[in-house]
Amino acid sequence: MTENKWLRLASLSLMLILAFACKKDEEEDTKLYMEGALVANIPTYLIAGQDLDIKAEGISKPVDSLTYKWFTKGFSVDSLFGSEIIIKAPVKPGDYTISLYITHPRYSTKTQSFNTTVVNPNADTSFGGVVRSDKLFEDNRDGAKYNYATIGTLDWFTFNLNWKGSGKPYLLIEALGELYGRLYTWEEAKTACPEGWRLPDNKDWENLAKELNGGAALAFDGKWAGIGSKVSAKATINSVNMWKYSPNFQYLNQFGWNAIPAGNSTGSYRTFLNRGEYATWWSADQMDNNNGFYRFIYFDSPDFPYNFASKSTFGASVRCVRDASAK
Repeated sequence: MTENKWLRLASLSLMLILAFACKKDEEEDTKLYMEGALVANIPTYLIAGQDLDIKAEGISKPVDSLTYKWFTKGFSVDSLFGSEIIIKAPVKPGDYTISLYITHPRYSTKTQSFNTTVVNPNADTSFGGVVRSDKLFEDNRDGAKYNYATIGTLDWFTFNLNWKGSGKPYLLIEALGELYGRLYTWEEAKTACPEGWRLPDNKDWENLAKELNGGAALAFDGKWAGIGSKVSAKATINSVNMWKYSPNFQYLNQFGWNAIPAGNSTGSYRTFLNRGEYATWWSADQMDNNNGFYRFIYFDSPDFPYNFASKSTFGASVRCVRDASAK
């Protein structure tokens, strides 16, 4: 009898356990799914240490009793609650992941991960392979400082302009503007350089080519064979090459001119393309009433040819020049 009693108790316990497990599985299986596409305004590139205001949105159902939990390892805090948070980006450059979990008592958990790259434009270990000259100009409009080099009779910026009064950064990501400079339409570029500097015209570009060509003049409307390699830098972002690889290209970076592949934009900044493959710079001269001249470098060619594009809708980089005697 005792043995049978214990067997009955054991059987009853097992049945209760199974019933509880089945009920739990049933509850989980019957949980509802959240509706909507979860998004958050996290740029794919960040400046080391910058403040970051993140807002998550997109869940259309349910609209209440949602709990947002962020996992932000490496940032100023490792985790936070709320649909909108403020944190600081890591101070160490590298690749990071931000994960978001949204929970609700009656709905299955929604998760999303966002990858971002943290950069430091002022550190050789993050923005490397470029030459930072000892000549500096401070733009009194925003306090930005630009390295420049005296080449022949002209002073040239050795990095692309990043004045935020006009133009747009690539993909509208401000951190990319700190590395590549901004893109400007020709109409914007004409007035973008700081006081005392100007957008280089065709003659200024010819002046640069002559210095790079051993003193032999080159007309603006030529392909400038080999000159593209002479001004290009083997630049890196967190040790990753900025230029797409080509066996046909050398990075000689004469005068520390630091040509980097900032790409371009079309359609009044609706489309961004060619980062890593093309570098483009405006000339102050125009081909006609609708088009301005620009020079470009393609990653698979050592040349530095010219082209033309819409003055109002095409976006290219800007280098500023001044007469060396104007200092």
